[in-house]
Amino acid sequence: MEGFIFLLVMMAICVVLAGPVALVIAVIALNRSRELSEQFRRKEIVSEQPVQDKSPAPKVSDIQQTPELVASGQEKTEVTQKTAEVMQRENEPEKEAQKAAFRAAAERIRRREREIAIERTVSLEQRIGTRWIAVAGTITVIVGVAFFLKYAYDNWVIGPMARVLITAAGGLVALAAGEVTRRRGYEIVAKCVTALGFGVLYAAVFSAYRWYGLIEATPAFVLAILITAAAMFYAVALDEVVIAVLSLFGGFCTPVIVSTGENLPMPLFAYVLVLGAGAMVCAYYRKWRTVNILAFVGTFVLYTGWFEKFYRPQVRAVEGVPEQMAIALSWLGVFGAVYLIMPILYELVKKVKADKEDVLCILANAAVVFYYLCTILLDQFRTELAFCAVGLCLIHLAMLAVVNARCKDDVNLKLGLLAVAMFFLTVALPLYFEMYALAMAWAAQGAILTVFGLRYRSGLTLAGSAVALLLSLCQLLYRLPMHDEAFRLLFNPAFGTWLFVAAVLFVCSVIYRLTSTLERAMREYIAQIYYGLAVLLPASAAAIEWYCHCEYNMLDANNCFSKGFILILTATMTLFVTRPLCPSGTIGKLLATTVAVSGATFTSIVFTEFHRGGFLLFANVDFGIAFAFIASLFIAAFLLRCRASEDKPDDVFSSVFVLAGIIVLWILMTEEIYYYWRCRNEYVQAVANWKFLANMYISIMWAFYGVVLMVTGFWRKATMLRYIALGLFALLLAKVFILDMGTVKSVYRIAAFLATGITLVGVSYLYQFLKKKSFFEAR
Repeated sequence: MEGFIFLLVMMAICVVLAGPVALVIAVIALNRSRELSEQFRRKEIVSEQPVQDKSPAPKVSDIQQTPELVASGQEKTEVTQKTAEVMQRENEPEKEAQKAAFRAAAERIRRREREIAIERTVSLEQRIGTRWIAVAGTITVIVGVAFFLKYAYDNWVIGPMARVLITAAGGLVALAAGEVTRRRGYEIVAKCVTALGFGVLYAAVFSAYRWYGLIEATPAFVLAILITAAAMFYAVALDEVVIAVLSLFGGFCTPVIVSTGENLPMPLFAYVLVLGAGAMVCAYYRKWRTVNILAFVGTFVLYTGWFEKFYRPQVRAVEGVPEQMAIALSWLGVFGAVYLIMPILYELVKKVKADKEDVLCILANAAVVFYYLCTILLDQFRTELAFCAVGLCLIHLAMLAVVNARCKDDVNLKLGLLAVAMFFLTVALPLYFEMYALAMAWAAQGAILTVFGLRYRSGLTLAGSAVALLLSLCQLLYRLPMHDEAFRLLFNPAFGTWLFVAAVLFVCSVIYRLTSTLERAMREYIAQIYYGLAVLLPASAAAIEWYCHCEYNMLDANNCFSKGFILILTATMTLFVTRPLCPSGTIGKLLATTVAVSGATFTSIVFTEFHRGGFLLFANVDFGIAFAFIASLFIAAFLLRCRASEDKPDDVFSSVFVLAGIIVLWILMTEEIYYYWRCRNEYVQAVANWKFLANMYISIMWAFYGVVLMVTGFWRKATMLRYIALGLFALLLAKVFILDMGTVKSVYRIAAFLATGITLVGVSYLYQFLKKKSFFEAR
């Protein structure tokens, strides 16, 4: 055991010594970098001196001249010299200006080249030797001092007062050394040593108050305020963010490193509040986003550590109200208020626009505060949580009013505060009315992230919005079934939550359609997906709601679910083809076609179970419900055909809807006639030959339906309708000769044959008439 203690002591000594060693290395490296810089500067000065031409001038005797040439040359030389002097005097100001501009440009180029050359040669050495080693040394010394205090506390090597005094003296020595080295020109090293001194003083005050009890809360609070004020004002005065960052880092690390594991939230959070206040002082004078983010992260990391270690076990162990709920809520409110103001304090003071990081910090603060409010209050105090959400909404609206008064042009910040306020107001309603709060919160968060992702062109934010909306959908599916007992139809929390999430998806779809920040193909594709989910979600909720209503609220359902489900399919299909409600694209038409085919199949199958008594042929509620679906098929085909000029598609989708409507209408009229005679025989009065009558009227109806299709096909010049009519006539002939021949009595058989034959002859005459009119040649 003694050997282990000795090993720990040696490790602590090594850690403590690592800081001064790093400091010495940093000073040596800085000196070396200065020498290299001076050498480059000297080389540049030498290179800039003019170089004299040492080559000998040519002698006059070396040139052969004649007397005539010499005389004429002298005259020409005199004239040329006079002309040159006049021109030189005229152009002298312009040349001087050009020379001055050229010299200035050359000087700038030489200076930049010199800086680049020095940077390329010594930048790596400077960064490693003067910055990173100094930062590493500072952090190492802070950790070493904390371990020293921890070891001294555990082993009682020296008295408490001596430990604290030694630590405080070390911090003061570091401050003095930092100031001395700063005045001698050791910039980055001096800043790190100064930050080290403030961090060590934080550790001394915190250990004297929390561990040893040498000072009371008030003196400790005052000392912490003085240290924080000194550190922040020192950083602001020198305009050095490094000092502020390292001082805050040391301050936030101190409670973690020297923690004893005791549940003492008040001194811990008071100490954290002092650090936050120091960061706010920096935010008042300087726009240092790094300080704001560090303070925010450090504060809520310490709060989270206390919450998970001490408060959450109380919630699990105690059934009633946890003992420290008031402490958790009050300090959460204090920290939330601090970090609502801090990111934009500089902007409010200077009346300038906030950056993207400031707005995101406000959003993160709102998310963290609401998360812990939900964790503390959701299970037992749901109504109180709703009022807290309303309070947060009012607070952010008040901050919005302040921003609007100080900086009206900051649209992004105002939009962010408004979005957060609307989020809290939106969440307060389901909380108060006991709706699915988590699903609605995820959905609202997804909408807010969509707005900010498109506003700032952030792909990660848009991906986060999609994930939030997906989590909302998963939460809805997780809470299924919606009901397991009698309930109030439509006006209940579960159905309202599904509608709320669907509304959020529709809003996101509209936002994507109106934005111009993404490529057109991408935003139309995403808008179609969101709109498809926005339609399918309430349709699914309505189907589940109607099924549960038939199951739990109705004594005699009598196929009520099938009838209601047909109407739901009708509305869903119509929403997928209605413009401008539905965005343009293929996804909506594919979904509409899928719903149409599924609905047609479902309607044709379940219609046989609708009638359970006597009814009027084609004039009853059951047939009206089915006919509404058929009418929606034709309406959808018409709307799709009207959109042909806009989307430029082929007629495949509209043709599918027309074909489905024709086939389903034929099937339903056939079933309606058959069950009319069957129900009349069973529920009204016995009809001995009801099957013969049913088959006869079905044949007549088929013939009439084929004629209508044929005439409509000629009128609308639709080849498909005419082929369908011909196919129906072929099917009618097969029925008459195969089925009616053996099952229908002679009188009814004669009527069926005559009706079929006359119809076919009439159709043939119609073809011959149109052929003479050159109808087919024109086509």
